[in-house]
Amino acid sequence: MELVKLSKEEFDSFVKKQACDNFLQSKEMFSRYEAKNREAYLLGLKDNNELKAVTLAVKTSEIKGQKIFSLPGGPILDYSAKDSQTVLDAFLKEIKTFLKKQHGFVLQFSPNVAVKNGESSPRITGAKYLGEYVQVKWISILDLSPFKTTEELFKTFRKGHRYSIKYTDSRFHLDVRELGRDELKILKSLEDKAAKKHSFRAQPLSYYEELYDAFKDKIKVLAAFYENQPVAAAMFIYYGHEVVYLYSGADPTFDRVAGSYAIQWKMLTFAHDNGFKRYNFYGVRPEAGNGVYEFKAGFRAEVEELWGTYMLPLSPLGKLYVARKKYHKFGELA
Repeated sequence: MELVKLSKEEFDSFVKKQACDNFLQSKEMFSRYEAKNREAYLLGLKDNNELKAVTLAVKTSEIKGQKIFSLPGGPILDYSAKDSQTVLDAFLKEIKTFLKKQHGFVLQFSPNVAVKNGESSPRITGAKYLGEYVQVKWISILDLSPFKTTEELFKTFRKGHRYSIKYTDSRFHLDVRELGRDELKILKSLEDKAAKKHSFRAQPLSYYEELYDAFKDKIKVLAAFYENQPVAAAMFIYYGHEVVYLYSGADPTFDRVAGSYAIQWKMLTFAHDNGFKRYNFYGVRPEAGNGVYEFKAGFRAEVEELWGTYMLPLSPLGKLYVARKKYHKFGELA
């Protein structure tokens, strides 16, 4: 087996055939890194000229000339195949050699693969398991494939969610529309308000602009307006077989108009009508009383646990660095 650099087309063609495909491992995300002059590579493992695995690798930080690389949502391969463990081990071995030549000393990766029922995240040769460390480990998934119509889908929502969507439509007559690039400041402003209320750090405006530019026709930003005032907004990326709900914000003084519910219903309708199989509400903390979890669960989304994050030392210095890292279990991260 040999490691080779791939073109965007080669990479994209392989990824689209795999069940673990995701927007973090996409040619669009690679284009974003290119536009920012970030060090990033599209790499593939070939066996007798057959591509067996691929990944987008990106430098995430640097310490005195020594680099930490990441495979967000990767590597990408057929994890259901009998030889998947052999392929994964071989791929990581070759990537380790390649990244060491690029002055890498640590590699972290978070495969977009669900943990099987009743099993723990697998051990990977030479890597330290860190649990919920960088990438989200619990995601909230709504399977759209059983529903022939949006009416059937709507009937499955919790009573309170159905009421919020219908009540909003009949009483407040919200205008839910798509925002253009020059209007992303609306999303930024609303997320800032949500960040202040819930004590999290919002992304800068430039981040949303970078994603918008990279994903182009695969991204939507929706906003709900009440009496010509924006009350809620959200960003979605649709990639492969799923729509992903990424970022959102709302003005807490207008909670009564349920703008976030109206936006979700608009996008769920879009996803269903355009043949997407999965609606990915993305990261959650699956615990009773958690507002974000309860909101997403009300649409009858089910929690899916991913493998989590692993860290692989690439050098003696990397071993010291990795040894200091602690396993993060659910609820430990601020």
